Order: sequence, then C-alpha cells, then structure tokens
Amino acid sequence: MRHTIIVGAGFAGLAAATKLKDSGVRDFLVIEARDRVGGRTKHGQIAGLDIDLGGMWMGPTQTRLKALADAYQVRTYSTHLDGKAIFRSHGKEHHAPREKIDGLYNLFEGIDFLNSKRKIDALSKDLDCDRPWTHPRAQELDAMTVEHWLMTNVHSKRMRTSYRLICFSLFCAEASQISMLFFLHYVKSGDGLDPILSADDGGAQNFLFHGGVHQIARKMGEELGDRLRLNEPVDQIIWDHDSATVRTTSGLYQARNVIVAVPPTLVPKISFVPALPQPKEAFHNRLSMGSAIKFWVAYTRPFWRDQGFNGMVVTDDSPATPVFDVSPAGQDIGLLAGFFDGNHALEHGDMSTQDRQRIVTRMLAEHFGPQALEPLEYVDNDWTAETWSGGCYGAYLAPGMLASYGEWLRRRVGALHWAGTETSPRWTGYIDGAIRSGERAAQDALSLSLKPPSTGH
Repeated sequence: MRHTIIVGAGFAGLAAATKLKDSGVRDFLVIEARDRVGGRTKHGQIAGLDIDLGGMWMGPTQTRLKALADAYQVRTYSTHLDGKAIFRSHGKEHHAPREKIDGLYNLFEGIDFLNSKRKIDALSKDLDCDRPWTHPRAQELDAMTVEHWLMTNVHSKRMRTSYRLICFSLFCAEASQISMLFFLHYVKSGDGLDPILSADDGGAQNFLFHGGVHQIARKMGEELGDRLRLNEPVDQIIWDHDSATVRTTSGLYQARNVIVAVPPTLVPKISFVPALPQPKEAFHNRLSMGSAIKFWVAYTRPFWRDQGFNGMVVTDDSPATPVFDVSPAGQDIGLLAGFFDGNHALEHGDMSTQDRQRIVTRMLAEHFGPQALEPLEYVDNDWTAETWSGGCYGAYLAPGMLASYGEWLRRRVGALHWAGTETSPRWTGYIDGAIRSGERAAQDALSLSLKPPSTGH
C-alpha cells in the first residue's frame, strides 16, 4: 500500500508531490487525466516563441511560486507599463500613464470610488481568509451578489460598470453571479483590491516568465519519473478512515492517503464509495467555474509603443478585454495577450478562431491603427471547452454557499485530503494559491501518517 496517491498534476498536485518527495516519502503516485502536467497552465507557441495559454503572471508576494521559479532557474521580466494605457467606459475614453485611471472619472465618480473602496476595506477587516464563514456578517454578505451590493453602495453608473469589469477580470463571471462574501475573501487573499488588479510594482500581474510558467510544472513532473501517470482519468475512489482505493481507466491503486487536487467542479465526476458527506457533495455540485478564452496576438514589433501606448486596453464596449503588452524582454517581436471573459467567452466560444481574431484585431486597430489588422499570428485557447478544466481561471461561489458550507472545501474526509487553488486562504484562484494548497495537503497527509490507525468508524 502506498503512502499517498495524488489525483491531478496541476500545480497543486505537483506541489504536494514535491513536498512528499522532499520529506523523504518515496511510495507515492500522481495520477493525471490529461496528457500533460500543469492543469490550468498550458504551453503554447506563437511566432516561434513559447507562451502560456493559461495562467502566466506572478506578483511579488506570491512567494511560493517565486521559490519554485528560483529553484528551477526560470527567469522573470516585468509586464510592460511604460506609456499610456487606454480605458473606456460609457463612451468616455481616457489615456493615462501606466495604470492611472483617475482622469476617467469626474469628481462625483471619484468620490464614489473612494467611498466604495473604504466600504470594501471595512468589510474585509473582519474577514479571516482561513475561515471566511466566521465573518460577523457572513450570512448577510453571502446572501447577496456583488451586483446587489453595487446597486446599494455604489451610486454612479460608470463606477458600477468598473466593478462589473473587475468581476469579469477576476472571476470570468458576472457580478450578478458571485457572492459578496466570496468576493471579499478572494480580494483579501490577494492583499486587497489595488494589488490584485495591478500590473505595476507589487501587483498580481507584475511579472511574466521567460519561456512561460508552464515549464516549471513540466520540470516538476519530470522529476517524478514513473511516479507520474498521465492519460489516466480517475473514475472512482473507495475510501474509509485509514485508506482509499483509486480506480482509473487503467487499474486500481491503494494508499493510506489520497490528495484530490482537481478543479473542484470536477469532483462530482468521480464516484465516491461510500458517498461523500452530503454537505460536501452539495457544495461541489453547486460550484461554478468561470468562462475564459485567452488570446495572443504577435506582431513584428510592438508598434503601439511608438505612439506612446503601453498596450493596456480596458473597455466596457468590447468582448475582448483586458489586453496587456506581454512582449518578452530582449526580443524584437511585439506580443499582446487578452481575454474574452464571462458571458463574452460563452457567446464567442462557438465562433471559429478566425472570427475571434477579426474581433480582436479590429478592436486593437481602433486604438492602435491599421497595423493591428496584420498580425504575424493569432492564437487562443477556450478553457471552457477543456474537459479536465471546465473553465478558468477558477471556481467561484454563488450566494448562500460560503457561509454555510465553506468549511467543506478543504476539510479532510477520512483518508481524503483536498487541494487546489480554490482551497487556499492565500492567493485564492492563483498559481501561488495552488502551490500553497498542495503543500498544505501533503503536510496533512504526512502528519496523519504519524498517527496510529483508526480502530473503527
């Protein structure tokens, strides 16, 4: 019988495996349904360059991801921000240096923005990201959507639109679908609203990786050797308090611990015997995954910089937003990356790649001129169409779930441990959160193995 079986080889599962390996455990196994490691990170190519079709950024306080990047000698470069960014809302366009959007709003809207941020900060102050359901107003906040909170607390149309765009960008979902308590938890787990939205110094989109972040996952997987099994979907887990048997399309595997490190919306695809506790099962059945199509556009050079722009475009009248200049340092080529998020991803998911390219390049040409109509190459990836992801960037909670059932997200069930970025109280929804969750689950498995076996149920 093995010490641990890890289901899923995204960053959470790989981090769990690395933790076990570094702790001296050798009899573990990582089982992955896909033909690759990396989960919601993914290798791609455009114009001969390696790129990330999934997660790709790192912020300075995402220390676990940084530690892995350092360990595997994967270098970073800063997101390009020198020049003017483009912001447009309700027909009003504003060009500002770096990420400064003050000029987009009039005095009333600016005051409204400051007041709403103060309210969010005040609500966040009493929130413990380890246990958000213990917030003094947890039931009240979890009963309302972000949209409901906006209609009650934000008074200008343009500012409400800005918050809706924030929900699009963070959750790939609509403000009307997301619990306000979950919104607060997510934002606080990433150091607050300003850092989580920023690509500037200290922001979550501050750094990119030469060659892509996916290569870190690949290198972690290579170190596992034959302890990594690809192309083996898990369809059943038979468990009790002291052990579990994992059934895949290729065989049966038994271990004292099982770490389930798949996207939480995919947990119901696995048959559990006996069934998971009803609150746990109901929680996963009611989770939703965001919808996202990530696109890349390559040009012979970053010509928008000649016009004084930094490549950032955030608008409320285009389905392809936001957009960032992600041109690698030391290269002549110009790269822009952006997203169809939320409902826009669903509405454009059935289009051909060529049709989406036309939408993107026409939007870019509107801001940067006709050169944008002639890219070297366009590449995109529809994460909602990926069977073993079901969406991106992460799962979000609708009202009525976090306050009542949130503790079940990572609560151990017999021999079953739970990992994945959504289970992390720090940098929820990010690669760093996934790494932290895997390390935490592995430590729980290590601690549990030191205890004597249970004598009964």
